[in-house]
Amino acid sequence: MVYHKHTTTRGFSLIEVLVVAVVMLLVFGGLFAGFRYSLELISTSRAKLSALTLANDRMEYIRSLSYNAVGTVSGIPAGLIPQVSTTTLNNIKFTQTVLVEYIDDDADGIGVADSNGITTDYKQAKVTLSWMMRGVSHEIFLVSNIIPRSIETSVGGGTLRVNVFDAAVAPLPGAEVRVVNNSLVPTIDVTRTTDSTGAALFGGAPAGPDYEITVTAPGYSTDKTYKATTTLPNPTTLPIAVLAADISTMNFFIDELSTLNITTFSNKIVGTTTELFTNGSGIATATNATTSAGALVLTQTAGIYATTSTVFLTAMTPSPLAVWDSIFINSVLPAQTVVRVRLYTGTSTYTLIPDTDLPGNSTGFTSSFISLGTLSAALYPSLVVGLVLSTTNTAVTPQLTDIETWYVITKTVRPTTAMQVVGAKTIGTLSDASPVYKYRVSTSTDGIGQRMLSNIEWDSYTAVPTNYDIAEACPSSPLVVAPYTTSTLELVTVPDTANTLRVVVNTITGSPLRAATVTLSRGGFSETVTSGLCGQGFFSGLTAATDYDLSVIVPGYVTQTFSGVGVSDDTIQTILF
Repeated sequence: MVYHKHTTTRGFSLIEVLVVAVVMLLVFGGLFAGFRYSLELISTSRAKLSALTLANDRMEYIRSLSYNAVGTVSGIPAGLIPQVSTTTLNNIKFTQTVLVEYIDDDADGIGVADSNGITTDYKQAKVTLSWMMRGVSHEIFLVSNIIPRSIETSVGGGTLRVNVFDAAVAPLPGAEVRVVNNSLVPTIDVTRTTDSTGAALFGGAPAGPDYEITVTAPGYSTDKTYKATTTLPNPTTLPIAVLAADISTMNFFIDELSTLNITTFSNKIVGTTTELFTNGSGIATATNATTSAGALVLTQTAGIYATTSTVFLTAMTPSPLAVWDSIFINSVLPAQTVVRVRLYTGTSTYTLIPDTDLPGNSTGFTSSFISLGTLSAALYPSLVVGLVLSTTNTAVTPQLTDIETWYVITKTVRPTTAMQVVGAKTIGTLSDASPVYKYRVSTSTDGIGQRMLSNIEWDSYTAVPTNYDIAEACPSSPLVVAPYTTSTLELVTVPDTANTLRVVVNTITGSPLRAATVTLSRGGFSETVTSGLCGQGFFSGLTAATDYDLSVIVPGYVTQTFSGVGVSDDTIQTILF
């Protein structure tokens, strides 16, 4: 019998190869990551040791100097040590910053409370080494007090104190204060940061005039002193003088920068819908509410009013519709009564508009004015007003007399409109006493009638178009821009005429009064206009005169009339109710 021996050679399957590859990748990948991290750690430690070596060398050099020699070039106190320099060690480029300043120690009192009147008790040196590694900034610093061998001295100088405040007159820490004096020898150019009280102290400043100060911070406005020049002969804030053994103080105001968006139009056509509640024709559904004597009220049974009601008005679907503007609520609210307004979409089933599209809508609005500026007309072509009337005293009821909804039917932009934008803050006057404004820029809107002015400080701004008159400014000029805000200014412009009058009709709180009847007249002339969205009526092509009569009628207010109204060039008259 013959036997055959079979030998089978078995290889690796594809899955086994993949498993081995993944295992090897994990193992060697982890080893590589660990190796890379170790290299980075070594590099970082090496850089820190190099920086520390340089900082120690510089600090030891400072300590080796005599007390009077410890200072920086153009610094306070002055010396031969550069404020900023660069050096390279172990192929790493370092930036070396040295700050030497006088310290007013609290052991003998601070500032004016100092027992001996000397606020330069000793010097403090700070050496900072900074460098970049793999796109990341690093730094270390050393600080040392330098004490005089003898008693403290004012060294013939004084103290310059700079206080920095924000727009709300609150102390502003972290602001950069730069002091420059090119009249002294050696010259001074030093920058310090305000402390927690918003103050920067420059103790031991050499006595002398012409200390120029500039105050700012990243993302903040700038305030400064100004020297007299041919373009600014009479500056408001001149450089300050430092007196020996005295404290010279100056205050400055800065705050976060803002943005102003300006749009110019050639016309704007507005529309309005009004529910007068003379009957229930504008009410879609109502629970525990009825109309009575031209007002929406709670229902009454045996002399007792219902405590609450829910009302939905008929949907508003204006067409054409460019922009939703606002809602005005006119009501009479006895004590313990409330009218709350919310906005919805839908017809029989109502969907509340979310706060992301109309902030505060979920809670409801109780004020008489509701801005719809955040609502997209494309997303919300139809609106439903929902009302909740309530009382905690069943003997009285809120009375809702009417609701006005304002919107823009159409508006046409006016492109490439040249203008000047001027702030109200001044930095001085010219020789003829005319003001020199801190912010004054010539600019123009673009091809779609828009212009964004970024990085402007809080102020009141007026835009003056070139070759056009302003028929309406929304909001009315001047526009107050608060710190760290984005404001919008819309201007309806018309071709320029010699003499115009724009009448601004506002409440005493500054809210515009719409649909006011404004009549301007004089011998042989009379014209009546109605105030629009921004409470303004405009008259153009007038004769320059001082004998105009002006009458303003606003429903619900006492009519105001004025005689001897003067019109010359472009005149603005503000009427408050």
